[in-house]
Amino acid sequence: MIEWLYLAVQAAALAMSAWFFVDTARSQLVGRRHLIGVAALEVLLLVQLAVSIAIVPGEAGDGKALFFSYLVTTILVPVAACFWGSIDRSRWGIGTVAASGVIVAALMLRVHQIWELQVHV
Repeated sequence: MIEWLYLAVQAAALAMSAWFFVDTARSQLVGRRHLIGVAALEVLLLVQLAVSIAIVPGEAGDGKALFFSYLVTTILVPVAACFWGSIDRSRWGIGTVAASGVIVAALMLRVHQIWELQVHV
């Protein structure tokens, strides 16, 4: 796992969450600008997946399946939250998308821990 890419994903997820939590407080609905923010995060997550697919086969550890299951879940969470937030027309629709950024940051932390302790030994 490339450290700067991991940190970039963490920063993007937390920045997106902060932005969306502000919009939640302002009772905004999920709009095009929010979808662009989620798409930018998704691009970073897909780059992380592609880099991981390239790096992991050469590693000796046993946690490869767990590593990829967390990574794929991390990719699916913002998409599901964005879908849910678009359907929910209350002020909390954007709140679900905001929470997905925090969830992505937590999942990426776990992915990094799995990388350090089980895959890249």
